[in-house]
Amino acid sequence: MTGEVLWAPSAEGRQPHDRVVLVLDRGELRYRDQRKLQGIWVARGDDVGRIQGRQGPDALDIGAAELRDLLCRRRGELKPALMDQALVAGLGNLLVDEILWQARIDPRRAAASLTDAEHARLHRGLRRVLSVSVREGCVPQRPGWLTSVRARDDAACPRCGRSLERRQTGGRSSYACPHCQRPP
Repeated sequence: MTGEVLWAPSAEGRQPHDRVVLVLDRGELRYRDQRKLQGIWVARGDDVGRIQGRQGPDALDIGAAELRDLLCRRRGELKPALMDQALVAGLGNLLVDEILWQARIDPRRAAASLTDAEHARLHRGLRRVLSVSVREGCVPQRPGWLTSVRARDDAACPRCGRSLERRQTGGRSSYACPHCQRPP
């Protein structure tokens, strides 16, 4: 969800946020991230599933009907449900804020309360945000996207120009537009 994998031809240029460095014959493979890792495991192919634990379907591969079915059976708020890796794998805080903003859905909505039209908007937003983010290697700060303004002190909605709200949703900071993402 964050970080990057880098190749370096030598040990030069290491940075404090290089969390894992694999020293090889012709250089180093580095994992760099500002966040700290919870751990690292080395496993044979048949052990990977056991170590990873139960994960939901990959967010890039999930279909609209499958996403709807997963959310309809879920209790609690929508944003924490989407970030639960056991439900849908691969969605983090920035991605979910952007997806919900593009779909015009309040992050605090009950996951099971979405209408058919909202499910369709949610899935379209998910596909759009993920395809652009994967292509760019990060959640981009594109003009007209929530991510382009969300961290500013005077953050205004790129769609309507009203002030964004910063809230706690599921224990995480959430940015949303109270006008564009109204509760039902």
